[in-house]
This record gives sequence, C-alpha cells and structure tokens, in this order.
Amino acid sequence: MIKQYFKQAWTMMRQNKLFTSIYVAGTGLSIAFTMVLFIIYYVKFAPVYPEYNRDRTLVINNMAVAEKGAEGWNSCNTGASPKIAELVKGLPHLDEVGIAMMNTRAESTVLLPNSNEQLEVTPGMVDAGFWKVFTFQFLNGKPFDEVSVEAELPIAILSESLAKRIFASTDVVGKYFSYDGKDMQVVGVVADVSGTTPATAADLYIPLYYGGENRPGQNSLLGSVAVYMTATSASELDLLRNEVVDVLNRYDQENQKFSHFYMEQPDVWWKNTFRESCNSTPDIAGAIRSILYMLLALLFIPAMNLCGMISSRMDERMSELGVRKAYGATNMGLISQVLTENLLLTLVGGLVGLALAYLIALTGGEWIYHLFDTFIWSKGVQPVYTVEMLFNPTLFLSVFGLCVILNLISALVPTVLALRHSIIYSIQSKR
Repeated sequence: MIKQYFKQAWTMMRQNKLFTSIYVAGTGLSIAFTMVLFIIYYVKFAPVYPEYNRDRTLVINNMAVAEKGAEGWNSCNTGASPKIAELVKGLPHLDEVGIAMMNTRAESTVLLPNSNEQLEVTPGMVDAGFWKVFTFQFLNGKPFDEVSVEAELPIAILSESLAKRIFASTDVVGKYFSYDGKDMQVVGVVADVSGTTPATAADLYIPLYYGGENRPGQNSLLGSVAVYMTATSASELDLLRNEVVDVLNRYDQENQKFSHFYMEQPDVWWKNTFRESCNSTPDIAGAIRSILYMLLALLFIPAMNLCGMISSRMDERMSELGVRKAYGATNMGLISQVLTENLLLTLVGGLVGLALAYLIALTGGEWIYHLFDTFIWSKGVQPVYTVEMLFNPTLFLSVFGLCVILNLISALVPTVLALRHSIIYSIQSKR
C-alpha cells in the first residue's frame, strides 16, 4: 500500500509541475536557512576543534573594578588578570586552567624569506595551561612550558597554513623567522583553527608574557586576558563554579584597595558566547527570543504559506476525493495518501535545502559569521566552516525532522477539513 501511495505521489508531482516546484523551493529554502542558523549556533556551543572540552569549561574574560568606598565601578575591561589563574589553582574540582589573549596586535607582521614581503598575522599570546585546556593537534613539535612563558622566550607555535607560507613545509621545528623585526624560533606546528572559534584561533602562538606584556598587577584582577578553567568532568562543572566564586569573593574581602564586579562570572561556555560587554551580564532571555523569532520566520511562516497552497489544492481535488470515497476509500486511506505525497515533496525539498545550506556556508562563511556575531576579525584568521562543523548528521536530521512535522501538519489540516464534506457535496463541488 505504501509503495502504491508513493507511485501515486510521484505521478501527481509530474502532472502538477508548478505546484511541485513551488512546494520544493519553499521547503528547500526553509530548510537551508534554518540549517545555516543551526550550524552557526552549533559552532558556538558544541565541541569542535580544538575546543572539545567546552562542556566542562568555565570562562572569565570581562569584569569591572572600583576603589573600595567609591560608588559604582570606575573601570571595566574586556579581559581579566592572569592572577585569577594563580588564585584558582589547587581547587578540588579543577582539572586545568589556561590563559589566552587573542588578536592582540593587528599590526603584527612576519617577514617572508627571499621576498622581503611582510605578511600581517593574527597572534595569540598564551600560557602553558592553554595547551592543556584546549586539544590542539600538533603536526610537529610540542607546546611550550611554564618556564618558557615566565622567561619570555622568543619562541612560537605556528599554524599549519602559516608554516607553509613561510617555509613551504610543516617540518620546521627549530627554524627561525622574523616576527615584528625580531628572530623567533619555531617549537611546534598545529593544525589550522577556524576563525569561527575566536577563543583559540590565531596564525601563531607566542608565550603570554613575551615582551613584558600581560603581567598581573599587584591588587586588581582587571587585565586583558581570558581565563579558561576545566572541571574534572562535565557533571562537576557547577561544583567548580561555586569554588571559583568563593575564591574570588574571599580575595575581594581581603583586598584593601579594590572591589571587583564579575558580572555573574565565571560563565559556562555557551553563556559566555552571548557576553558582549564588560559592564553588564548577557541578556540570555533576549538572545533566546531573537533565535525563536528567526525560527518563526524561517519555519512557521513558510509552513502557513504551504498550508494555504495545499488548502487551495484540496479544493481542486474535492471531486476526486468524493469519487474515491464513493468507491469505498476510507478517510484514513485518503489522509495517508495526501500525507505520503507531501512527505515525498518534503524529502525532495530537504535534499535541495541541504545542498543549498552547504553551498551558502562554504561560499559565504565569513559574511554569515559576521552577521550573527559582534566579534569581527580585522585581518588574519578567517571564519571558515570546516567539514567537522558542517557534516553533522544529528544537526541535519533535527532540522529536517522539524520541517517534516510542520509540513505534514500543514497538509493534514486542510485534508481533514476537506474530508468532512459528504460524498455528494465533494463530487458536485466543481459543477
């Protein structure tokens, strides 16, 4: 019976090419743009290279400070002090703590050998713990250690693409290159990181204190770095957060000069992606509303339009339904046939939408990323979408399943309403 339904549906599609084209195009566009939206937030929240530990990571990267006794805060910064890492070390549920400062100096340059061409690069200044919090794939060499960071050694870990650009190879450990006019030794090469993960994306990574930068102050926890802390397991993340809050509160109580405003930090990873300012907490409710409004526009509005199209289509088929009911067809059988027809159309539209979504993501990745994110790279690492980010079966099946449900409901409602009429009324409806 199901096979017969699909044969009838395929015949209907061939006979009604305009209706079929509009239905498939509408479903395909709806799935495509919804897929793009889901891909964007999947990249923000889900574990992707090299941020596979997101589900057990806490972040502090914004805060304000005021002198004790003053009203309100008198300074805020999109960054914290490395001193926080010192304060939390040894907590019972802390696994690792790392520090990073990304996109620090847009004017940083690398001199390409044998050409005198200066290449603008995006550096990341990181400590030894950074390589333990995040799971980079080392193609050559190894991470630098705490001694190298404290000694401000002129060493660097290059991204794969920069290593090939400078040396035409990734087997370059021990070689030297010119960075901002100074010789820098390569100690490692890592697989490229997409700019869609700005917490870890850079062309090269150098010790956190290189050049005397980012040293923690005496009393204030205000700074210019992000502090990342991983719990021993995802289930213990809340326990670690409570421990960190206790440590920070105790530090403020003992501090004779400053009071700090953490804006509800440390954040879990997904919440930190919504943090835009150092002087306010993220508007999570507003962000969720925005996402729901976009889903409404991308899914429900097209579904209502399809419902109207199918309703008109059912008016045209009223006499057909009446004749089939007169020859013994049941309402359930007729409903099953109509739903099968729409399921087949939705399947075709889903394949079109999937192909279109990947085409949009691959050709317009930078534009899409900037559209949905306030953080924009001025140069250097580009926000491209990797295979890992795009080809996720669960992601597609979730979007497709939602579209199937909405489309079937859009078909079910006008079909049930049409079948409520008597056989005589249905047969004579077109006379």
